[in-house]
Amino acid sequence: MYRSLFFSILILGIIGLSCSKEDENTMGPTGHHKIDLSFQNLTMLQNGYHYEGWAIINGTPVSTGKFNVDASGMVVDLNGNAIMNGEFETSEDLTDATAIVITIEPDNDTDPGPADTHYLAGDVSGLNAGLSVGHSAALNNNFSSAAGEYILATPTNGSGTNENSGIWFLKPPSTTFTFNFSGLQPLQNGYHYEGWAIVSGSPVSTGKFNVDASGNLVDLNGTMIPNGEFQVGGDLSAATAIVLTIEPAGDMDPAPAATHYLAGDVTNDMADLDVAHAAALGDDFMGASGKYILATPTNGSGTNENSGIWFLDLSSGTPAVGLQIPILPAGWQYEGWSVINGTPVTTGKFTDPAMADLAAPYSGQLSGPPFPGEDFLNNSPAGLTFPTDLAGMTAVISIEPDPDDDAAPFTLKPLASMIPSDAMDHVTYDLDNNAGTFPTGTVSINFTGPMEALSLPSLPAGWDYEGWVVINGTPVTSGKFSAADMADDSAPYSSTMPAPPFPGEDFLLNAPMGLTFPTDLAGMTAVISIEPMPDDDPAPFALKPLKGMIPANATDHVLYMLDNDVTGFPSGDAEIK
Repeated sequence: MYRSLFFSILILGIIGLSCSKEDENTMGPTGHHKIDLSFQNLTMLQNGYHYEGWAIINGTPVSTGKFNVDASGMVVDLNGNAIMNGEFETSEDLTDATAIVITIEPDNDTDPGPADTHYLAGDVSGLNAGLSVGHSAALNNNFSSAAGEYILATPTNGSGTNENSGIWFLKPPSTTFTFNFSGLQPLQNGYHYEGWAIVSGSPVSTGKFNVDASGNLVDLNGTMIPNGEFQVGGDLSAATAIVLTIEPAGDMDPAPAATHYLAGDVTNDMADLDVAHAAALGDDFMGASGKYILATPTNGSGTNENSGIWFLDLSSGTPAVGLQIPILPAGWQYEGWSVINGTPVTTGKFTDPAMADLAAPYSGQLSGPPFPGEDFLNNSPAGLTFPTDLAGMTAVISIEPDPDDDAAPFTLKPLASMIPSDAMDHVTYDLDNNAGTFPTGTVSINFTGPMEALSLPSLPAGWDYEGWVVINGTPVTSGKFSAADMADDSAPYSSTMPAPPFPGEDFLLNAPMGLTFPTDLAGMTAVISIEPMPDDDPAPFALKPLKGMIPANATDHVLYMLDNDVTGFPSGDAEIK
């Protein structure tokens, strides 16, 4: 009986040991040996290039498997067979992985280590990792701050020929004009100022502006212009003079108006502006003088004689010219005024002080003398009563732009004086010279050569930027580059003249099949892509941080902006099992 019990226990022990060994063999190795990969917007690699996953364990990369994606984005093996759930099994225990990295590997890759082209990466937390280009183990930037501009131009065949057939990712040469004025008044009714640089005898606009009530320079919408600076494309550092004009409302004329206001010669990139320059009014008016009398000849003598003013000299007993003033250039007229109880009232505009002025809105029925002047007898403006007594009022001669921006007196008042409070009719009185109050200005000129126009982060090893223009649906490269302030690596379509030291291309020669060069890039699409190095395909890679439609009405040497387009960048998820 005891022997039977002993054998029974022995047999059960053998059976138990056998089961334990069998369980151990069927369970397999302990730990986490599987990883599931899923991606958004990952694109198929070409020409045998493929992706490879890597788990970083104790600082060392361990391959989790090679793969590609098909046209629908499904993870596939290198033969194109679908990998269910993107699941890869490894002999290594992935439990201690701290990061997952996806690289781009070349065709026939046998290197046990990862290629330089780290594409997506993410830190492991709770056996899961979100993968992106922004991780430090990938491209180390999400490119959301990338920005860029470009111009159309063809510098390699000279200027003025097929200029819309080239694209250059640069800011063109520019000249900054910094204006500062004293005494400039706001123009009314849409009239505005415009600066002009005289280069080789021709005027080039430096920009339109006005001034506000405080004398600050503002644009035509009333927004302040910082530091009074105007940036103009091109090298205008050879300007010999600066001219300020008064332009009418809605002005679209590319040439300056006749109303030249201030001007000055350029010396050492500076110009002092005043009315005396030959390109402005041509005189400082410091020698101007004038006389006037009170009288009302247009209603006969002896009636309301202090209610009219005439700019003539009666000191000899015979009426003579009373205003000794320069002849004005085109775009300007004189105008007489009497400021009556604070209201300026015109006596009429004129150009010749020896002739009658152009209007008599307040005079009587009789003829006045052949000199500028007015009787204030009829049609009094609101708030005034005619006839009146001008004694104690103010007499003014102003210089008005023609055409005139406003019915009120302009800021140029070379002659002005208080009419004596005891003034009597037919007595000659003097006007005071007021030209010392005329506005002045200064301009400084600063030339800046071409500058980089792409704001892009530095790329890690394994990557380069590449410029493109999609011409009638065909992407055509403008060259690969690593720095925005250096030329790119090729010029397959450019001509023979030197190109600027920035990324870009002239599309003039060797047109790809289906295209014709030269061409017009207006309406096409400009792109900056990020390309793997070495590159799997001559077409643009999936990473296109900057993109923009070239305006349909684009013109050469005008700066256009690229749009940031990182929203479609690939991403992924990894789950260790």
